[in-house]
Amino acid sequence: MSNHTHLLVHALKALMEETNGIIKENQAEKAQNTIQACAITAAASGVGASIFPGPGGLVLAAVAVGAVWVMYAKINKDLGISIKDNVLKSLASAVLSNILANAGALLLAFVAAAIIGFIPGLNFLVAPAQAMIAYLAVFAAAIIYINLLRKLFKANGAFVLTEDEGAKMAKEIVEETDMNAMFKEIKKSYDDNKDEIKKAKDSGAK
Repeated sequence: MSNHTHLLVHALKALMEETNGIIKENQAEKAQNTIQACAITAAASGVGASIFPGPGGLVLAAVAVGAVWVMYAKINKDLGISIKDNVLKSLASAVLSNILANAGALLLAFVAAAIIGFIPGLNFLVAPAQAMIAYLAVFAAAIIYINLLRKLFKANGAFVLTEDEGAKMAKEIVEETDMNAMFKEIKKSYDDNKDEIKKAKDSGAK
């Protein structure tokens, strides 16, 4: 697999090792490509407008949850695993909510440092800030999900869980994660893919 995004590659390799060959390298590569594509699409389509500054941090709207839910379903298809749709939707909400609760201020700081014209505290983000927030949030949600799958298989020997179990695991994994390091790496990926994001945005506008 490409080492373009180290944390994602590491998470997928750890998942392959944990499943002892159930998940193959070609499947992990497909998932990696899917995650990259979903992050680019989210950045290009304005998903970031549904994650905006509010009292104490960032506020999450349904559009962002939907984008991550769709991504999780695609990842599962790539990896050849099945998790019920209602559980996936709940997971998408839980992962994003915990990312914003634990690292929302940090995410805002990354965007504010990179985007001229970002105005903290206002429910308004210029388009570049929306794109960056969407990319970082969706990509981070993907890495958290891959780590959750590994932890789930380690505990149960299968990819089976309830909504409540998923919410609990999502909270634990986000709290255990160095979100600063994760955002730094994803920000590099965002910078590397600005041209692809622009192409996707231009294509969607036609």
